[in-house]
Amino acid sequence: MAEVIAKVEVECPECGQKQMESENFISTACRGCGSYIQATARSGVGRRRAKRLAVKKRELTCADCGEMQMVAEEAQSSNCLACGRHLELGHREIVGEHLGNLSLEGQLTIGPKGNFGGAKARAAYIILRGRSSGALEAADWLQVEGQAKVRAGATGGRLEIKVGSSLECSGPLVFQEGRIDGELRCGSARFVGLVEVGPKGKVVAEMMIFAELTAESGAQIRAQAGTSAA
Repeated sequence: MAEVIAKVEVECPECGQKQMESENFISTACRGCGSYIQATARSGVGRRRAKRLAVKKRELTCADCGEMQMVAEEAQSSNCLACGRHLELGHREIVGEHLGNLSLEGQLTIGPKGNFGGAKARAAYIILRGRSSGALEAADWLQVEGQAKVRAGATGGRLEIKVGSSLECSGPLVFQEGRIDGELRCGSARFVGLVEVGPKGKVVAEMMIFAELTAESGAQIRAQAGTSAA
């Protein structure tokens, strides 16, 4: 028989929203206003209303709908006030096999022996040292360190491939800008803005589209090139 988890009523000290949480909860996010709630904010007999404390907050943009909202700096999770998506605010490291999708507002690291086996992983920052079967979406940047492989493609703000590192990608790559100091092998790569290929950089692609290209002495590029407006 499944264990029954007792629930308690929790009242948000900011907006008065009441919601049910596990009786052993330590902290949570208000489903009404998104404020950070500690366990002392439980309501009911024998419980006292939490004091209103000055909570430091930070700006957060939902990766799904783009809605901007404020969350407590120490909060590890929250819910988007516009679309209701659960937001995991911390960091995650994959050292083995990971099945299932991931959505982080922090940093995702895929270790040398790690493999992301879900359909899609997104994070503000992604450090890729291993493999990914699913698509990767890095809102700010994707940094490749080591010998990395991506099957379903990747998108994001900035792509960086470090010296001595390589990225082999079967699916399309679409980034705002890029810096290639290692080796990139892919079917197609599109950079909305500038892509830089360093002196030890190497690009092998069927198609490479960019608004601006800088190739330093020693760089190797073997691709059908095209330009697009930024």
